[in-house]
Amino acid sequence: MQYTLKTLAAAAALAVVGVANAAPVTVAGTSGTGTLSFSTALLESLDSAQVEITEVAPATAIIDRYYDEDLGGYIYNSASASAPITSVIADDTTDAVLSVATAGGATMVAPKAAGISSGGTLSVTNLNVDLTTNRVYASITGNFSGAATFNTATNTLGKAGTADAPITTLDNFYLWDYAAISGPTTISGPGTYNNAITGLTITEQGFAHFVSALRLGNTGINALKAVNNFGQIDSAITVAVPEPSTYAMAIAGLALVGVAARRARKQA
Repeated sequence: MQYTLKTLAAAAALAVVGVANAAPVTVAGTSGTGTLSFSTALLESLDSAQVEITEVAPATAIIDRYYDEDLGGYIYNSASASAPITSVIADDTTDAVLSVATAGGATMVAPKAAGISSGGTLSVTNLNVDLTTNRVYASITGNFSGAATFNTATNTLGKAGTADAPITTLDNFYLWDYAAISGPTTISGPGTYNNAITGLTITEQGFAHFVSALRLGNTGINALKAVNNFGQIDSAITVAVPEPSTYAMAIAGLALVGVAARRARKQA
């Protein structure tokens, strides 16, 4: 790859045995943040249920909320969670980014309210954006006892979980699709790469799990159904200049390739 010298001792070993196919690799020396910003439509839905948003470390939540005396409840101006990037996977040949993962996230707590919720919590953490399928995976934690897959006969997207069911975590859960991405999606060298993933729409099973964990009633379900855009994810990926030791590994790897090539010529 152009942007990093990776662990070229291993790469050179592969070259010696003749492996030349492209493969996904972890980009070395990456850091940065991915910020999930809740859409206005989602915040309005959360307002109706008076859902409180808090951060899950190591992410940091930025909440702008005020109390509306006329409505008798809290209203969100904006809400987002900024999480550190933990890995960037790219194509070894084209340098195209294949996926980006972050750590931490946010928890939503719904209080008891007649017709809206019987009181529940849902945490969404550890996002993993797959750029090859336009999907967003996550770890979700909550009471999923009532969740069900979409039933076309009854137009059912799940039901609220039972009160005594355990809290569980589903890792690498297919939660959202996204509509578009702007900004660079190929990493060609050290520097910072900024992009935005927009138009997050929830999967049918994801909706069912939201309903179950937040223990939504009919009013709460209808409010969530009206959300056709859950928000966007802005990322800033920084790729560091390789350390001198990495250059040494690269030289050693290339030397191995040269030795193998000379032996091959002698045997021919």
